[in-house]
This record gives sequence, C-alpha cells and structure tokens, in this order.
Amino acid sequence: MIKAASLYTTTIDDISLACHELKNQLDEKLPLLKNSIGIVQCDPEFLENGIMEPLHSILGIPLVGGTTVSIATNDVIGDLIFSILVLTSDEVEFAASRTTGLMDDYNSAIESSMKTALKASEKPLKMALIFPTVTDNEDLPGDCYVEATESICGNIPVFGTLSVNDAIGVFERSMSVYNGDVFKSEMSYVLFFGDITPRYFIASVPAGSNLSAQAVITKVDGHVVQEINNMPVIEYFESIGFAKNGKLNSGVNLIPILIDTQKEGESISCFVRAMVDINEEGFIAFRGKVPEGARVTFGSMPSPADILTATAEMMEKITTGKDINAVLFFSCIVRQLTIGSDPLKELAIIKDSLKPGIPFVASYSGGEIAPIGYGINKNPINSFHNYSLIVCLL
Repeated sequence: MIKAASLYTTTIDDISLACHELKNQLDEKLPLLKNSIGIVQCDPEFLENGIMEPLHSILGIPLVGGTTVSIATNDVIGDLIFSILVLTSDEVEFAASRTTGLMDDYNSAIESSMKTALKASEKPLKMALIFPTVTDNEDLPGDCYVEATESICGNIPVFGTLSVNDAIGVFERSMSVYNGDVFKSEMSYVLFFGDITPRYFIASVPAGSNLSAQAVITKVDGHVVQEINNMPVIEYFESIGFAKNGKLNSGVNLIPILIDTQKEGESISCFVRAMVDINEEGFIAFRGKVPEGARVTFGSMPSPADILTATAEMMEKITTGKDINAVLFFSCIVRQLTIGSDPLKELAIIKDSLKPGIPFVASYSGGEIAPIGYGINKNPINSFHNYSLIVCLL
C-alpha cells in the first residue's frame, strides 16, 4: 500500500524559507515509511533560483519531475508554484534516476540508466514514470522515450509528461529534475516495484468532432507522414482544404488528429496527434509517431466547453473508484491555451471534483504519456499523446 501527501510553496524569493515550508508540510502530513519518492512539478523560476539542491538535502528523499505552467494540489491552485507529491510505502519500492547523453543517443542513454535502476529491487516491476523535457529537436518524437523505456523494462505501463514552460515554441526553460540537479535535455524517472496496481484514464478531443471523412495513412516514416489514401500528403491536404500551393493554411497545424489503430481482439481507444509543419519534400511531420495503416480523422479545435465537459466527465469516472491512495494528472498545455479567458478552470474542476482526502497534483504538459488500452496478451499499449488529459490512480 502507498500513502501520500501533496506539498506546495509559492515562496520564490527566499529559497531557504520555501524549503522549510515544504519540509514542515511533509512532517505534518505524512510519516515516512521504508521507501519514499517525491514527484516534482514546478514553475521554472524555482529551479533557476536554485531550489533543488537545498530541498533534496532537507527532505532526504529521492526527487524526480520537471517544469510546468500551472498547478493544482489539495491546498492550492494557480501559477508560480512549487509542488511535490510524496509517495511512501513499506511494500512498494521506488528506483529513481536520470539519463546521461539523451540527445546524443536516446536509446543508449535510457538503456544504460534503466538497466542499473532495475537492479534496485527484486520485486516485480509495475510501472515506469518518466519526465523527458520538451526540446526543439523535431527528429525526436515523444514515442521514442516510450519505446526505449519498453525495450528495457518490458511489458509494463509507462506514464509521464514532457516538462514544459510558458513560452510556447521556446523551450530553454523546459527542465527535468533529479534529486538536487536540474537538466534541460535529460530524462528523470522513477520505477515502481511491488504491490501496486496503477489505473489510467484519458480525456481527449470529443468524439465526432471532425472536418473530413476518415482517411488512412498509407506511407509513413516514423512521425513523418508521406501519403494519405495513397496520395502525396500535401495533395491530400489540398483536396480537403487544409493546404494551398504546397503550403499548410494558417492554423492547420493546431488541428488535432485522431489516430485509430484498433485491431481485432484489442481494446484500444483513439489517441491524438499534433502536426508540427511541412518539410521541403512536402511531407507532414507530427509530434509523435503515426503507424502506417492507421485510420485518421481530422478534428476541429475543441471549444473551451468541450474540454471542460470532457474533464468533468472523466472526473465522474474517477470519483467512483475505490482504493485510491494518490493521483497524478497531466493535461496538454494546448488545452489550457484553448480555455483562454479562465486558464485555471480545468484545474479547478479537478480539484473540486476529487475527494478532499486523496492527495494529488495536477499540472500542464508538453506531451502526455499513458497506456491507451491492452493488447491480446493483456500487455499495456503505451502511447504518446497530444491535446489530452491523462490520469494515473495509485
């Protein structure tokens, strides 16, 4: 069994005071058991002001996580917050670490780090929680982190978020953390071992919101789509009014793409992809991989009401669950931008809907990682998402 507590501080101009505030909250809320981990979500300014090293020293537990833009916990909702969801257990074990050289060779970096982390426990591995950063490397879609983790950890759920900052398109302040250190181009993570059964939920673009008939990806190279319905992709986009004279129309790259890869015997819901841009060859790059043969539907941008309704409906499902010891929520930053005039409304729905006694942290993401279902052998089908709100019940 896991016990948990959510901690927070808004004190940003006095790092020593901020660390003591977090330590005092931990002492008041949660006696630590044999094994503990702290999941960090925070505004970049706290990291730039040097909070991690003294915080790790005063708390005395492993810390992983990264940056975000807005946060809700049991006690606060807003911007410019440093939050920690502390998990502790006698039965569940945690192995926290970070990569080295992720941008040079992500496969080798993740393999080398996780092979060592896997030796930390003899209990069965139950989940990997990962925190890569958003970078300007368009050749490294979010699926790469998922696939590299699966190649080392096997058929276990992978959950996580790409750490982000509030300057969309400028990623210098997107950072991950591990213990007392801060990284702009590495991945921190924690592996969960033992008696734990995580459960996952996803709220995405509302079903039926579409601008075109369903199409099929007929030629693709990883995350770069070359043909749709056996037509060069740019010609297909021109045929449905998304492009003209070889260029995407303004705003088209914000349209969510629903991807359906369901096969017989599998229980899989659609996941969503975001477009990056068109390259010199007329191919369309996406922020995540798109499998050949997948059915695609081009959605309209959801309204604020669509997003908030989907969030509220998912919260209804969660609140009926039993044996919930802690919850992690990661929502795509585009959802917050779409909400617009009331950017904290989604976090408010989450905070107000969840039972007060359940510790949680909710924050915004530059790309969401969660299982979308289970295959024929009951193995989790881990996926990288866009435009989605993902949830992990612990």
